[in-house]
Amino acid sequence: MSDDSVDVTKLALPGLAGLYEALAPLSYTIVRVSLGLILMPHGINKLFFGDALNAAKTMAGIGLAPPLFWAYVVGVLECFGGAMLVLGLGTRLAALAFVIEMPIIAFAVLWPHWWWGGRGMEYVILMGMCALAVLFRGGGKYSLDARLGREI
Repeated sequence: MSDDSVDVTKLALPGLAGLYEALAPLSYTIVRVSLGLILMPHGINKLFFGDALNAAKTMAGIGLAPPLFWAYVVGVLECFGGAMLVLGLGTRLAALAFVIEMPIIAFAVLWPHWWWGGRGMEYVILMGMCALAVLFRGGGKYSLDARLGREI
């Protein structure tokens, strides 16, 4: 049985097997694209709607200098790295950048003043783990990386 096939004998509603079988190949792509779409607006806000100044205050608070520079670096990463994930282009490189960014957010920005559900740590951990999975798997079947026949 391949990763994309459905074992009808284990389904509570066997009549859905055809639907699951048809949609299973899209599941990884949905994770990759969703991660990119979640990250892109954060970068767009930093780059085009003045949120870089707020991010720079955070960067200064964790000791990154010059803070405005790092705010724009993160904005570029989130905007264009998120788009790379959506398109599946340079997927592993973009995912690696997010695998690095998320623990920094988790432990330099949110820690120790958080509690599960209190400051969004669970979202940062989820995004970091999704980025790690994308890093391991690459662009997948439905990506520009696959279309080009090359991945990092």
